[in-house]
Amino acid sequence: MNSTTTTTTGHLPIERLGHFDPEVHQRVQQWLASGQLLAWIPILSQENFPDVPPQILQFADRYQEAMRWPIHRPEDLLTLPDGITGWLLPADADDTDVACGVWNGEVYILGVQDKRTGRKQTLLGERFDVATGQADEPEQSAV
Repeated sequence: MNSTTTTTTGHLPIERLGHFDPEVHQRVQQWLASGQLLAWIPILSQENFPDVPPQILQFADRYQEAMRWPIHRPEDLLTLPDGITGWLLPADADDTDVACGVWNGEVYILGVQDKRTGRKQTLLGERFDVATGQADEPEQSAV
């Protein structure tokens, strides 16, 4: 049985799930505590947008820079569209391995992995270990 613990950060309660990744949690906490501008970019996938043809999603994906949703403070995460997963990153960053979504009024922060290969994904593609040139081992996390 997975135990869960709820903590509060500012105004947002955070529930640690069974597959909680402390490194991702700490990184997002630091981003939010620093007061820096963050951005949320919707992940244009069939899972997020099941009624949109794949070729339209591929076309729109080329314009993801224009789709950045500004996150000025933690409460802004609650204004994200319900049921849509997106990438979360500092506004001046180009890549991230952190995803974020709101489901039924609850904010979830998680890692992303390819369902077919199990490999970690980032906004710009598959996550690789620079030292070995190999993709990281699969691991999904949520806070």
